[in-house]
Amino acid sequence: MKSLLAITALCATFCTSQVTNPCPTGFEVFWYDSATPVCIKFAMYGKGTWKNLRAMCQAEGADLAVLKGNLHYQVVQYINSHPDLMDEAFWIGGTDEAQEGTWVWANSNEAMDMLTPPWYPGQPNHGTAANYACLYTPDFMFHSCDNDRKIYALCQI
Repeated sequence: MKSLLAITALCATFCTSQVTNPCPTGFEVFWYDSATPVCIKFAMYGKGTWKNLRAMCQAEGADLAVLKGNLHYQVVQYINSHPDLMDEAFWIGGTDEAQEGTWVWANSNEAMDMLTPPWYPGQPNHGTAANYACLYTPDFMFHSCDNDRKIYALCQI
């Protein structure tokens, strides 16, 4: 009987599959697809401009988030399930600073999809006064936010 209990305890320790978070401490795991994890940090250590918070993300070995496809919707679901995040806004990695009206992801210079959501209707707007993309409350769709706005950021590895 003792042997059976010992084997059961041993199997309980080693036989159960444990899902581990592949992300560093402070980052949440999201998924591009069923096999590709994406690590995103809700950088709540301080509000700042897009450039300031991009530099802070980069100092952590990350960059502002690139929310393509289903990843955007996963992040919005996460925000909506965390009441402390729902009244905030977050910088993401999109910009048209280099050429007005040509929105790209800053980390790769890849064009952002402008024809379908997640851009809020009427966005982007404000011309050269709003060159940086953000997720803005209450819808958390993409918005072009004023260059000097101070909000939080989403950092991505």
